[in-house]
Amino acid sequence: MIKLIVSDMDGTLLNEHMEISNANASAIKRAQEQGIHFAIATGRDYPMASPMLKDHTIICPLIAQNGAQYFDGTGKNLYNIGLEKKTVRQMLDVFSQYESLHEELMTSKGIYSDNKDQREEMLASMLADMNPDITFEEALETAKKRVDEMPITYVDDYSDVLSDQSLVVLKVAVHTKKGKTLLDPLKEKLYEAVPDLAITASSERNLEINHQNAQKGLAVAKLARKLDLKADQVMTIGDNINDISMLKWAKYSVAMENAAPEAKEAASYFTSSNRKNGVAEAITRVLSGKIYKND
Repeated sequence: MIKLIVSDMDGTLLNEHMEISNANASAIKRAQEQGIHFAIATGRDYPMASPMLKDHTIICPLIAQNGAQYFDGTGKNLYNIGLEKKTVRQMLDVFSQYESLHEELMTSKGIYSDNKDQREEMLASMLADMNPDITFEEALETAKKRVDEMPITYVDDYSDVLSDQSLVVLKVAVHTKKGKTLLDPLKEKLYEAVPDLAITASSERNLEINHQNAQKGLAVAKLARKLDLKADQVMTIGDNINDISMLKWAKYSVAMENAAPEAKEAASYFTSSNRKNGVAEAITRVLSGKIYKND
């Protein structure tokens, strides 16, 4: 019997407008009322993820930054798994060898970016990749609205950020219009040049780089142990590369209809797209006692 459901946010729980639908929120609450634990596992940081949950009065643990941080239902930060500053500097040196890259630092003090226009384009590209039914122009319009709402600090360069000894770099994100043509060789270069990395993605045009111990699958396993649960009592729901580790770990792993091929390959089951309340559909099947036809 499933006792814990863990969902990704972008491309999964969130629709094409980057919102939690009423149907998804209602399904989560019904599951919690029936004694099933619910948690979020997202590449977002806490300030960008928690307001959406609060808007629907959803109280749950939140795994942030792909597993680099964990917050309990009260918002208390229980652990951080960061990258060494030396490691981040090595990555920035690698990035400098490539053109058409935009990198950002996700830290314990928020997000740092050196270009607002490129941050908008990065978010728009992610939205367009996750929601193939909308145009890039529609995605860009949504992105511009959301970026203005996001707690982002813009800097000329990252030297001062990395000199702050009180700050932990939790994740480095890099984006390019060229997609896998540039990102695939960049990924290989990073693995060769920099030790102890976990490199995933949340769209075809980005890489998300964490410490090797900061992965969604490891974080979900840790949460399950805390709840005295095993993998065959856990359902995970996701859509992209950064969800693969938790999709592989849980027995009941569910990929969205809009999921990347790699995520679908890692999953055991499938549900409707994020635009069609796929999370609510998956939860409803759990609550009905008929999880999936082939279960």
